[in-house]
Amino acid sequence: MVQALLFLFILLLSLPADAAYTIYLRNGSTISGVSSYERKDGEVTISFGGGSMGIPEKDIAKIEETDVPEKDFRTPTVSGGQEETPPAPIAPEAGDKSERRETLQAQLDEVNSEIQAADAEEARLVKAINDRKGSRLTYNSIQLRQLEADLAPLQQELSDIQVKKGGLLQQKSSIEGELRTLQ
Repeated sequence: MVQALLFLFILLLSLPADAAYTIYLRNGSTISGVSSYERKDGEVTISFGGGSMGIPEKDIAKIEETDVPEKDFRTPTVSGGQEETPPAPIAPEAGDKSERRETLQAQLDEVNSEIQAADAEEARLVKAINDRKGSRLTYNSIQLRQLEADLAPLQQELSDIQVKKGGLLQQKSSIEGELRTLQ
């Protein structure tokens, strides 16, 4: 695991600073320069300028979207060194905009309710973990190992909730951005 992380850090040293996502690992490390990611079968595949790689979902604490827009390297450049501007999208009719706004608002309301449920579940798990940890002030090594074993399922569940909440917050941000563009 340490060798894989070392390889990952060496690989990521040469990445540009303008990334669309930053990945926070459970061991405290961060991966920036991620242009996109995909969750599949308990693994997150991240893509960046030099390629892509998979990381077990259990090793990821959270994924945050950065404010810096993703650069599209597929856009052809002209000889002057300036990028060609893509054709302007066709503006939807006013009726289409209001329908889309209503749809997005409904999605936003649904995501907000899911975030509230995730917050409540997260608070419940944090309280349960803290209650269990705070029941005694000192532990011997055997008791400490037993406590860690008892808390492992709760901490895994908390981690899963935090990852889910992170995804919901990204989804909320995306919906809000699209709503702003429609107004």
